[in-house]
Amino acid sequence: MNKVWLVSLTAIATLAGCSQATQPEKDPASISPMCRTEALAGGWSVSELTPEAQQAVDTLLNQMNTASKLKEVNEIRTQVVNGINYAIEFTLENDEVWHAVVYRNLRGDYMIDSVAQRGKLCP
Repeated sequence: MNKVWLVSLTAIATLAGCSQATQPEKDPASISPMCRTEALAGGWSVSELTPEAQQAVDTLLNQMNTASKLKEVNEIRTQVVNGINYAIEFTLENDEVWHAVVYRNLRGDYMIDSVAQRGKLCP
């Protein structure tokens, strides 16, 4: 009888310990460089919808194969390189959230660097 109680208490204690385990925090190294918040030279920074950024959005939407129109631009991040990268998160009228990266070279040509993908830019 004592063995049954001992085994039962051990099992309950083990299960109780497992139920209180916390999920590990995300490793900062696993966060995309464009989603990090610290300011780094050559890093990504949150930006506003400037006329140049709007042209990047227009370039992106012209290349997407969708009947749904743009509802709003949720977020724009920029990175100064040999030109500018625009990371864009936007919502279409059908409430789908998409994100992509558009590159503008020094001559002012816009090119899609990362095709549009469904989901948030920085989850």
